[in-house]
Amino acid sequence: MVVTVLMRWRTEEYLASKGQSLPEGWFKSDGRFKGWVAPDVCQKLGLATSAAEAWEQGGGGKFQRKISKSDVPSNLKAKGWSDARAFAASQLRKNPNAYFYRHTAPGQPQAQGEWTEEEHEIFIATARKHGVGDKWGLFASYIPNRVGYQCSAYYTQVIIPSGRILDSRFRMDAWGDAVFMGNRGKED
Repeated sequence: MVVTVLMRWRTEEYLASKGQSLPEGWFKSDGRFKGWVAPDVCQKLGLATSAAEAWEQGGGGKFQRKISKSDVPSNLKAKGWSDARAFAASQLRKNPNAYFYRHTAPGQPQAQGEWTEEEHEIFIATARKHGVGDKWGLFASYIPNRVGYQCSAYYTQVIIPSGRILDSRFRMDAWGDAVFMGNRGKED
C-alpha cells in the first residue's frame, strides 16, 4: 500500500524552503476584518455607518445564510443572474457585505484581470488598518472597481503565498498554493 503524505507549511517555512525570506513590511492577520463599508462609499451612497444601524434601517429580522426563492427579486432574476447575485443586489442598504461581495458600487465598472500596483497598495493598507480574512464584501468597498470574491481570491492566490501577510489559518502546499486549514492551522 502506498501512502501519500501532503506537506503543508506555514508561509514563512514554505518561503524558506525556496530560499526566500518574508518581504519587507510583512505583518500578521488574525483572519478578521474589523471595519465597515468605506466611509467615502457610505457618504456617497447614503449608507448606514454601522452594521447595527444598517440592519435596523433595513427592517431587522433574523439573519439567514440560506436564500429563500421568495427573497430573490424577480426583476433581477430576469437579467439572467444567479439567485445569489440577484439577492445580493437587493442587499446594498441592509447587508452591504453581501452586496459588495458580488457587486461594485452602483455605476462603477468592475475591473477584470491583473491587479494594478495601486490596487495592491490599497489592499495592503486596508488590511493593515482594518484586518483581513473575512467579510470580503465590506473589505472590497475600499478598493474601487473590485468586488469581494476578487479580493478573497487575490488574498489566497497572491498575498498569502508572497508572505506579505501571514494568516495562521492557511498553510502552503508543495505547489505554492495557500490551503485553508481553519482553526486547525492556528498557532497557539
